[in-house]
Amino acid sequence: MKRTRLFWLVALLAVLALALSACAQGQQGAQPAPAQEEQPAEQAAEQPAQEAAEPPAAEEAAPAQEPGATVYKIGVVVAITGPGSGLGVPERNTAAMIAAQLEEQGGVTGPDGVVHPVEVIILDSESNPDTAAAAASRLINEEQVDVLVAGTLSGNSLAMVPLATEAGVPMISMASAQSIIVDPDTGETREWIFKTPQTNEHSARWQAEYLQNLGITQVCHLYENSGYGQDTLNQATQVFGEFGIEIVYSDTFERKDTEFPQVVSVQGAGCEAVVVGAIPPGASMVTAAIKDAMPDMLVIHGHGVCNKQFIDLAPDAVEGTVLPCGKLLVAEQLPEEDPQKPVLLQYIQDYTAFTDGEPVSTFGGHAWDAMMWSVEALASLEEGMDLAARRAAVRDYIENSIQDWPGISGIFTITPEDHLGLDYKALVMTRIQDGWYTYYGPELWE
Repeated sequence: MKRTRLFWLVALLAVLALALSACAQGQQGAQPAPAQEEQPAEQAAEQPAQEAAEPPAAEEAAPAQEPGATVYKIGVVVAITGPGSGLGVPERNTAAMIAAQLEEQGGVTGPDGVVHPVEVIILDSESNPDTAAAAASRLINEEQVDVLVAGTLSGNSLAMVPLATEAGVPMISMASAQSIIVDPDTGETREWIFKTPQTNEHSARWQAEYLQNLGITQVCHLYENSGYGQDTLNQATQVFGEFGIEIVYSDTFERKDTEFPQVVSVQGAGCEAVVVGAIPPGASMVTAAIKDAMPDMLVIHGHGVCNKQFIDLAPDAVEGTVLPCGKLLVAEQLPEEDPQKPVLLQYIQDYTAFTDGEPVSTFGGHAWDAMMWSVEALASLEEGMDLAARRAAVRDYIENSIQDWPGISGIFTITPEDHLGLDYKALVMTRIQDGWYTYYGPELWE
């Protein structure tokens, strides 16, 4: 792996030489991988994130760091390959984009005025909990990162939680399950773990409001065999009951399945709608199977499919689907006074430019929130703190200073009791129309 501290030494010498010669020279950086293209695991496992964008020209050169300034490290674990890559690649791209922005500005400036370079180390979980845990262990123990931005999938995140907790490393997950931040056995908030995506409880509440509006009282629930899928069923069972909606049949399927015998049981169960708890590709394939057998059946999804891949895999089947998503996908339709709108539009502009036109995904947005919390927290550190103290200070900053914070996934207020800081209105209802997501709020429901 190319080491960032070597990069900064070379960059500093180059800037000094340019200043002496009064000659500006631009350099062409490498382009990031296309957002939907999987890389071989051995290549994707380590991303030299600082090479992902063009370095600044000499007249905009990054400020020089103090000699010996501490290099801060952000460790990133995302599903660049495997079945979760449709979510993880936008997260990888976003982390690389922010790394390039940090490089251009020279790092972060602490409260004492010292400029600290920031190294972003991106590893591939391969959508596998064991690989995710091994990556987290490496980042914690060998790379000695100050903070982890880790976990595309709920199961992968939960595999890393004990490692981060034991080592006293703040970890920010980009996965949905509430159990990532709340111990289901004790009900207590996990001290070192935070997350940025809205929860499946938030999604289920929007689903229930929509179903109730249609007068539907009996549904089937199909969900993928994963931590995320199981959590969608758990949350739907609890929330739907509050609205008088009964789940008359539920069953699971594998994320990579292409055939769904469960549909026969759905046909005989008497349900008026099918709620699906899955991510692509399974989410798209099961929708196609349901629509093939029951063209008029209402199918509702959760916020785990708010990306282009869900539509691309089965465009005809998912057309017209109603589901809750983050505001990112309908940003231009938001009122001007919405405090998230400027953040959302800037992210869209930055991301599409960085990826040469790739469409945004709410999952990349989850990574932006997590990365920016990390950057803000690192900028709050005093020079001279040892690693354990830095890790604790980053944790404390996130818990106490992310207040009324407009991000991509919502307006966050983190507290010691709530390591997410969002309510269900961080999501909005959308409908897939003409191959993309459109705003479909309650005022538009028929």
